[in-house]
Amino acid sequence: MPNRVLRSGLTALGCLLAAGLVVVAIPAPHAAKPVTVSYRADLAKLARLAPYPAVAPRGLPASWQPVSSGLTVGGANGAGTVTWALGYVTPDGLLASLEETNAAPAAFVRRMTNNGAALPPSSVNGQAWNLSATPARGQRSLYLTSPAGFTVVITGNATWPELRQLAASLRPV
Repeated sequence: MPNRVLRSGLTALGCLLAAGLVVVAIPAPHAAKPVTVSYRADLAKLARLAPYPAVAPRGLPASWQPVSSGLTVGGANGAGTVTWALGYVTPDGLLASLEETNAAPAAFVRRMTNNGAALPPSSVNGQAWNLSATPARGQRSLYLTSPAGFTVVITGNATWPELRQLAASLRPV
């Protein structure tokens, strides 16, 4: 009987040591690389449904990887609104997104910039963009409201030059 208990204990100890060795010897997986998505369907739908002159990026280098796209009609922004969100991983591995809508501008900007603190405006392609920063979140934002009734926000943790590059790439759909 004592041999059987000893043998069972040694077997259990061996299993624990083997499991520990596996945990130590096999490295943990690294974060997955971003998965590029196609936003063509959302863009085509945006062109059909938007009651405003929608814009989209054109001419960004291939190193800008689109990783998310979502088109919402109505929803949280209210009846009759069309809102498009397009997210990118930048060449530096940071996040930048385009958010555009015909929703009420003040509330939309507050939400998209996380109540960012206003900074002096900046010119992109000869157009004055408002700037804001939310340092606690590492977020920077450029935004403008068009007299044509839509608002565009470029936001993320990307650098200011990257955010300006995304803003500069915008063209009518």
